[in-house]
Amino acid sequence: MAASHQKKHHTVVTWVRHHYAWFVFGALVTIGMYLRFWNFEYAFEYGWDQARDAWKIRDILGGTFVLDGPRTGVGSFFLGPLWFYYLAPFYHLTKLDPIGAMWGNIVVNIGNFFIFFLVSKRIWGEKFALLATYIFAVNGYLIDITKTPWNVSPVFGVSALIFYCIHEIVMREKYKLVFPLAFLTGLFTQLHFAVVFLPPIILLSFIFVKRKWHLITMSVASLPLFLVWFVPLIFLDMQWKGDNTSWFQRFLSEYIIDGFYVRFFLFRIHDAFVQFERVLAIPHTIAWGKFVVPVIFAMVTLKVSRTEKIRNILMGLWFLVPACVYTLYSGTTSEYYVLLNAPIAIYITIYLAQKLWRSSLKLRHVFILIGIVVIAFYTHRTSANHWIKPTEGGLARQKSETRKCIEGGCVKEYNLGFIDSYLYSTWTDPKYIDYPKQ
Repeated sequence: MAASHQKKHHTVVTWVRHHYAWFVFGALVTIGMYLRFWNFEYAFEYGWDQARDAWKIRDILGGTFVLDGPRTGVGSFFLGPLWFYYLAPFYHLTKLDPIGAMWGNIVVNIGNFFIFFLVSKRIWGEKFALLATYIFAVNGYLIDITKTPWNVSPVFGVSALIFYCIHEIVMREKYKLVFPLAFLTGLFTQLHFAVVFLPPIILLSFIFVKRKWHLITMSVASLPLFLVWFVPLIFLDMQWKGDNTSWFQRFLSEYIIDGFYVRFFLFRIHDAFVQFERVLAIPHTIAWGKFVVPVIFAMVTLKVSRTEKIRNILMGLWFLVPACVYTLYSGTTSEYYVLLNAPIAIYITIYLAQKLWRSSLKLRHVFILIGIVVIAFYTHRTSANHWIKPTEGGLARQKSETRKCIEGGCVKEYNLGFIDSYLYSTWTDPKYIDYPKQ
């Protein structure tokens, strides 16, 4: 009997050890989701993007076939409408309450966690993947930008998948992945105009492919999976008689610089590498701090094997290409324009930490202690403001004020960028939902 109990205990312990990574991953996801979404109705106030989305989704649920997606902040041309159609079922389930956007974003973030972990695990292994997921879970910047219910939220996960496809095609000759790569790149056109960085990243990465003609043939065959995402915009342009194309052409004429200038390149390189500053929580006052890790990474790359060197170059392209493309762009920038290389910034950081760990076998215990201190400090520095959640404000306050307005007999005119205008119009129109008295 004792032997049977001992065998059962041994089996359970073995199973737990074999699946420990998933237990740790589950804990990290729980922490990351808490930091992003606990008490979310009080913690997040809806702005212009969320109000615009709400109006568009209401049109979709009302029977309108919407072809235009989010409008770009620079250039004012339209992306595809995928984000609106994705959120539509959540708005339907919440009876047009804009809280539906947040529920949709929760699903997106769970997807981001799983995609990022699985991609990291497939390329570098479980321990690497857990460290990468930890950074994604607790980093304050990534918390803020992904908890926002907007079309940028899926960029993190989609970028990780695109990098995985490129990596597998180049490093492991899995040429069939060019089809999901084309599909994902096309999908990115629905999310953000930062998609302009992807074609040169992909083409330069393919320089290292062994069977180039085979890949070219498969790439041509995969083009329909990329072009299908432009169908809504083609019909939109037909409906609007070319207006969207005209706005895009005006963007090119107003913001594209004719020529390459070294001084401007040195200025713009800060924008291309800004995700290192965000991921590592480096203060803005340390202007060149964002380049410390990339410089060390470049030095290490010079000394590694050819296979490892190619993998490192694949990662480096995600920063060098935006740096060059930005040099041709004269408009304003924001750090979320290069959110697509945030996963790679995390990969490079952990890659270097792993290199340091392996080169310090004699000081392993010291590095464990240092690692614990660094993790504790990093967690506090990046996420300290997210652990205690507010109990008032946010969307809850916006809804409460709109209710008071309706009960007081005031009138709110249509305004695309204000959520209170959407709430007023929706709650006072019996065709959509009943006005929530409570």
